[in-house]
Amino acid sequence: MRYLVYIEVPTEVGNRMDFEEGGPAKILGYVMERFAPEAWYSQAGMRAIFIVVDLNEAQMTEMMLIVSKKFGTYPEFTPLIPGDATPEMATKAIQEVKKAQI
Repeated sequence: MRYLVYIEVPTEVGNRMDFEEGGPAKILGYVMERFAPEAWYSQAGMRAIFIVVDLNEAQMTEMMLIVSKKFGTYPEFTPLIPGDATPEMATKAIQEVKKAQI
């Protein structure tokens, strides 16, 4: 499944990592190489990134473990549906809801 992953690094962790050997680039480089996102962006004015990536459940758990271990926070995962798939998916969902006995 494709996800938008948001990672915000706490100030204390970011300040410490900035002065470690390799700084935050070491772990960010690993994450980018390991999960090969189709896109990623950093948030101006904050230590935060947005990653668009396909993950299965095991990869999602792995990313959570890496982020929590290295950054002391949890990533936020938002499932994404490609825009061109949305009309068909929504039509099917609406049809199912109409059949529901609610």
